[in-house]
Amino acid sequence: MITGVMLTAANGQVVAAISNAGYHVEIACGGIHTEDDMVTKLYALADLLELGRGITLNCIFGNPKQWNFQLQVLLRLRHEGLPIVGLSISGDVPSFDKALEIINALRDAGIRHVSFKPNTVRAIRHVISIAQASNNFYIVLQWTGDQSGGHHSFEGFYQPILETYGAIRACENIVLIAGSGFGNIESSLSYMTGDWSVSFESALMPFDGIMFALSDIAAQEAVAALAVKKLIAVAPGVSETEWQQTYDGTSNNAISATIENGELDHILMTRYIAFVRDMYRDILNQPRSQQLELLLAHKDKIISRLNNDYMRPWFGQKIEGRVADLEQMTYVEVISRAVELMYAKHQKRWVHKSYFRLVVDFINRSERQLCTPDQSAPLTALLDKVEPVCYVDVVSEIYPKFKTRLLSSEDVQFFVYLCKRQGQKPPPFVPVLDAEFGDLLLKDTIFQPEYLELANGQNSQRVGVQQSHDAAQYLTRTNEPVKGIIDGVYQGHIPALLRQLHSGDEASVPVVEYIGAEFDSANDIISGLTSMNETSTERVFRLPNTAKQLPNIDSWLQALAGPRKSWLRALLTAPVIAQKSRFVDNYVRRMLRARPGRVATVHLADNKPLSLDIVNSTGALELELQCNDADQISMAVYHKTLSTAITK
Repeated sequence: MITGVMLTAANGQVVAAISNAGYHVEIACGGIHTEDDMVTKLYALADLLELGRGITLNCIFGNPKQWNFQLQVLLRLRHEGLPIVGLSISGDVPSFDKALEIINALRDAGIRHVSFKPNTVRAIRHVISIAQASNNFYIVLQWTGDQSGGHHSFEGFYQPILETYGAIRACENIVLIAGSGFGNIESSLSYMTGDWSVSFESALMPFDGIMFALSDIAAQEAVAALAVKKLIAVAPGVSETEWQQTYDGTSNNAISATIENGELDHILMTRYIAFVRDMYRDILNQPRSQQLELLLAHKDKIISRLNNDYMRPWFGQKIEGRVADLEQMTYVEVISRAVELMYAKHQKRWVHKSYFRLVVDFINRSERQLCTPDQSAPLTALLDKVEPVCYVDVVSEIYPKFKTRLLSSEDVQFFVYLCKRQGQKPPPFVPVLDAEFGDLLLKDTIFQPEYLELANGQNSQRVGVQQSHDAAQYLTRTNEPVKGIIDGVYQGHIPALLRQLHSGDEASVPVVEYIGAEFDSANDIISGLTSMNETSTERVFRLPNTAKQLPNIDSWLQALAGPRKSWLRALLTAPVIAQKSRFVDNYVRRMLRARPGRVATVHLADNKPLSLDIVNSTGALELELQCNDADQISMAVYHKTLSTAITK
């Protein structure tokens, strides 16, 4: 599986490519700040998925404001039919009661599984207790230990699993996933076979799957700029035994550093991360009450490094290019600088739609502040008709005083407020050095490698590049299809697992019709309510003639489906079916519900269902279901008012 790393798994095209290749993937939602953006992104992703593929969201529980609206949107969209099948919870494992509350809401919405990312032995045992109380809801336990640079845990990878493996395996509804830092067959195979534990003098302890995080960052579908992909391809990486050196300094061009959610993660060493590291060492790790004084004392040096090393330059700049503060700029200079930094002239678009609103709101405020009502012109209407690069010309022509008037102190504060306004993408510049500078420094920085051509200087050294130091060893090529990257590992595992589990004999591998829930016997429930005759070629069910004696729908369909996994069992027990890019309620179940006097015949061959016929109380054929050799299921519905059958 591919976990929800924001740099790659936040992009719908990458997520769709991985899902359509047949692998489980999480779409990262940490960079989604509004309900509208979330709805737009998920509907767009659904349209990219092949029929039957599902969506799993990765949401950050540690960000309460974001978590609350994202969970509600997730549940609402699933009720609307979006193919959402799972939720992965990052940032923290919720309390026992909160976790069960979340699970119940997911179950009620038709969502199939939830993932947790515990970071200690205690947290693993907490997840186990949640699984035990969840009424068999599927729990995915993703364990990375300290292999992700402290992003999820500082504990070693092996000992916590050695201590808890037995308890984990005692819960049949827990799916155990190992990650990360994988990049080839050899680095991941022992976790699938269980051989990793032998060196600890323990029995084999296989995981159920392995998790890749950033192994696809240089893939063809990844939206990171080519310069960033090349930076990754030449990174030598750090071995499993050496990467802890990155806590204290740089090792093989890699460092473990603080990222925007406040956690440590693996970062390639660039001028950007060197600047961030120095800021934390010298200023931001000091008491908050002292930080502003230190910032102002080093203001010139900080501005210089912002303009030379950081993805967001210092905003203040006079028309001739000289560094300035906001209060030293004219209204025209502020408008010009804002458009320069927030409008991609070569692409003729705003870097983000919220930036247009920021600029227009500032212009509207300036117009109200500086102009009397009789001077006022419909400036906003005029701006809608011209390219943003012409805003300055339009404003200057209508209000010449904008070219010479310096910003008032109130308008300086208003502009800073606009830059920090909730619900918008943080602007691509630093407007002021104040007490909140440390918060802005890392905000929304993970996505910058995707927009390098829009970043200051278009230089890959000026952005932060998340990359597992272990996985970096294996990424040596750029723009390889993501399917090929993951297929290479998956296909390489098959011969090894075949040798270990089946002595290399492919014929001895058990074959199942599909992977899903086991048979839930309904015979006792429907006993006495129906009569059933069974031969080697058919099973015939006769329903009673009175409605009070009819079995409930679940018991009835379980009986029709039979005890073996088959196309018929899959169809009759599935709560939803896929239609185009949506999930809809399984209307076949409703059409096959028990009705007085109905006779249902399941035709068999080698004890496998071939077709199902439903006859009504008068002996007329009502419905036929069958599956052909191409695994295509057809349903014919007959009705006295229709002259022909309807096939779906």
